[in-house]
Amino acid sequence: MKRYIRLTIFLIAFTGVVTSAQVDLTREKCREMALEYSRQIKLSKNRKEQALLDKKIATAAHLPNFSASGLYFYKPDALEYSLDGGPLPTYQPDQNGELQPNVMVNPQTGEPVMGSDGNPVFNMYAMMPDMNLNLGLEGVTSAGIQLEQPVYMGGKIRTANKMAETGIEVADINMELKTSEIIAETDEAYFQYISVKAKKQAAKDYKVLLDSLVASIEASVQEGMATRNDLLKAQVKKNEAILMVQKANSGLQLARMNLCRIIGLPFETEIAINEQLSDGNSKTIQAENSSIELRPEYQMLTKAIEMGSYEEKMARSEMLPKIGISAGYNYFGGLEINGQGTEEMAFSAMASVKIPVFKWFEERNKVTKAKLQTEAAKMKLEETEKLLQLEIAQAQFNMEDAKKRLELTQSALDQAEENLETSRDRYEAGMERLVDLLQAQAQWQEAKSNKIDAQTSVKLMYTKYLKATGKLTKL
Repeated sequence: MKRYIRLTIFLIAFTGVVTSAQVDLTREKCREMALEYSRQIKLSKNRKEQALLDKKIATAAHLPNFSASGLYFYKPDALEYSLDGGPLPTYQPDQNGELQPNVMVNPQTGEPVMGSDGNPVFNMYAMMPDMNLNLGLEGVTSAGIQLEQPVYMGGKIRTANKMAETGIEVADINMELKTSEIIAETDEAYFQYISVKAKKQAAKDYKVLLDSLVASIEASVQEGMATRNDLLKAQVKKNEAILMVQKANSGLQLARMNLCRIIGLPFETEIAINEQLSDGNSKTIQAENSSIELRPEYQMLTKAIEMGSYEEKMARSEMLPKIGISAGYNYFGGLEINGQGTEEMAFSAMASVKIPVFKWFEERNKVTKAKLQTEAAKMKLEETEKLLQLEIAQAQFNMEDAKKRLELTQSALDQAEENLETSRDRYEAGMERLVDLLQAQAQWQEAKSNKIDAQTSVKLMYTKYLKATGKLTKL
């Protein structure tokens, strides 16, 4: 019993250790985990595999087709047929040795004598007896192999191969598009977590200032150097700081859960990120000459136009002749005629040509439809080009605005820190009111929070700029 209790305690303790273990994360690790976990990426990989199979299927159409066939037929009762006999006309050789009908000729007219039935009358007839046929079908078998090779299919096979190759390229582009979207989403969640974590620390620092101020005022009240009203004002601000810390902690938990959702970890997983927000190389982040041709969206639309041209060729191929050849070797046996069996093995070859003549304009309508689809793809590309250019310009402006905001918030924070230090000195010297010191502390906390938002914005705007220019997955 004691051993059982000890084992239970050990398992509970071990489970507690496992569930409380933290996962160390970096931005690169988060990206890798998000890409590995993302269902969109898995779906894109599935489409890529399908495209590769389409290519193999299209390639196989060039190759000859081998097939084998076999047949077994059993009928217990034989088939019996009777052929009536009767007179048969005769023939005789002429001077050249060729057989000519042995008809009766009228010596006066030199014309053949015609019977009452309208047929010529022969000088001599041969009598054919009645004939009975018995076909035995007990175990008729046939087997053979066949080789078929398409020679010309109106360009359909070649076009299908090009379409399959383009399909693989589209699958790769779609993979890149989904990858950039996942990376952008991951970066946003990652820096959001760091931002909330920094705000939580700023709220704690603000609370520490107020704790120190409240303690100082309480001592002053006891000595009669401060009023009860001053203490209440400071305590109100302290309570606000406590609530601020609580909200920051709740926000941090939500940010952690959101990041875990994206990278595929359970919501209750504790994470550890050592990266801190900093100005870093924000001044060196510059917009580069960018082209919309790097955007996956643009590339997919150009491939759509290319696929449209192939659809036209496929439709036209249905209007062209088709040529093929085939050869086979076959065995046939088991058929009996009047008790005598037959067995035969033979080689056969065939060439076929199929020329479409008229199908009520079906192929022509298909060609026209394919042309309209290609024109629609071109118009969509023209419209999307302007939207992508606008998106790049907007991302560039947002990045520049974020950098400028960071400079201004840093300046505001420096001023708030200087003002807080001056206000604290003046308050301690009795030259400033408590309300002014509380306001200076609140201004410092607000400036600190704004600085954190600005630092986060620079990081996110740079990621969005790279995504807008199609460079996010190429770093």
